[in-house]
Amino acid sequence: MHNLRQFTILNSRRLLQLCIAHCVLCILISACSPAAPLPTQLPTQTQTPTPTSTTAPPLVTTPLPTREVIAPGRRLPYVTQTGDTVAAIAAHFNTSVEEILAANPQLPITTTLSSGQELQVPAYYFSLGGPTFKIVPDGEFVYGPATQDFDVAAYLESQPGLLKTLSAFVAGRQRTSADTIQYVAEQYSLNPKLLLALLEWRSGALTQAGVPSAVIANPLGLADGDPGFYLQTLWAAEQLSIGYYGWRAGTLTTIPLRDTYSSRVDMYQNAGTVGVQYLLAQMFPHDEFDAVAGPEGFAKTYQALWGNPWTTDRPGSDVIPGSLAQPELLLPFPPNQTWSLTGGPHAGWGNDLPWSALDFGPPEGTGCAASALWITASAPGLIVRNHDNTLALDVDGDGYEQTGWVLFYFHMAERDLIAAGAQVKVGDLLGHPSCEGGRATGTHVHIARKYNGEWIPADGIVPGIVPFVIGGWTAEQGDAPYKGRLTRVGAWVEACTCSTAANTIYWVP
Repeated sequence: MHNLRQFTILNSRRLLQLCIAHCVLCILISACSPAAPLPTQLPTQTQTPTPTSTTAPPLVTTPLPTREVIAPGRRLPYVTQTGDTVAAIAAHFNTSVEEILAANPQLPITTTLSSGQELQVPAYYFSLGGPTFKIVPDGEFVYGPATQDFDVAAYLESQPGLLKTLSAFVAGRQRTSADTIQYVAEQYSLNPKLLLALLEWRSGALTQAGVPSAVIANPLGLADGDPGFYLQTLWAAEQLSIGYYGWRAGTLTTIPLRDTYSSRVDMYQNAGTVGVQYLLAQMFPHDEFDAVAGPEGFAKTYQALWGNPWTTDRPGSDVIPGSLAQPELLLPFPPNQTWSLTGGPHAGWGNDLPWSALDFGPPEGTGCAASALWITASAPGLIVRNHDNTLALDVDGDGYEQTGWVLFYFHMAERDLIAAGAQVKVGDLLGHPSCEGGRATGTHVHIARKYNGEWIPADGIVPGIVPFVIGGWTAEQGDAPYKGRLTRVGAWVEACTCSTAANTIYWVP
């Protein structure tokens, strides 16, 4: 990750940037710089059916805020949101941690901030910012407390649309549409309501039984992409995650659109909205982006299906509380063994952000041979999921994967896998490491953390804030996925797909 202190720039340089941006404002609306390379899946411009039973009245919203050009370093009011950190706020406002702390000396720099705190932020932002409309709160983006009781299968069965009749080949077997949506929601930890609303918005497949076969084959209206609702939902989940976790960490402040433009994210935005904006930016050119990211775009369908997500009585809004701390976790193998760190921080699920997982390989060498060794529970809790080579260990024991701290184990062998519903103590046997499920170059276990449905990056929400500490070893991110190291009291081991003394992880009393 980038060092967020790089955002400190001389005031004269920032003033020049503002002057240039102000001049360009007469020409462009929300795009100001060349875009990064885009995914190969680009949208068609064919109009998709308008849902019949999800027609909603106009959204009841307050007037959208406008942004004016301000003097460099002017202090702007800001109310903290769930998951905020000083470092990420500095990135969002294009300022520095030091300036924020000088203006708000009471703030802690080493923890997450409580939501609702009123701050003054010395800002150096660009006038060509993106949409100010907020689409979804963070609590309705992740698969968290707000949707812990939602039944995908029951909901689809209640709808008249064609989607409930479809199926897809997913992770080695044919699944119903409900099981497919559930699979993507669980593995990416995304609100299934969000995924269903996207499919409805673009295809009408929830509420319309007579959707053309061409639309069902291409429900998100993508060109040159993989066909079918499963693969397109999978692609959408990747884009949503990139936007959400990039904004959370402060590493993504500008979104590339599908043409040669980009949109500077409004500094007051929330992670859930930026996640949706990032997806929309990969689907629409700059002259359509503001509309689809506004109140009459995707948000209108979301509200038609699920109601206004911003009402104060909606549960689960505070996904990441202030001063979040990880519970004690022990190494995921018995104390009398030494294993290898075969993968540093990398994606908890999928191919991109967030880099929340670590890989541990048994001391039996490389390759995909079956292992007789056991993965053990790193914390006490309740097993709430044990299928698709995945275990979810609910550390708070309330029976929900969507609440509190959860440990996610992957590449678990199907044989000897502990049953769902089992109550475990630290050190209890869970199953064997393997190459089963997904892609793997050698037998190992992949382990990651979630809190209230949000993946917690291995090196921290921002570097150093709630890092993955396991058996006293602290994760540090490398310059690419799977690189990085674990450190402990002056000692460190570097991740490697090999098995040598340099990457051996051991118990320390």
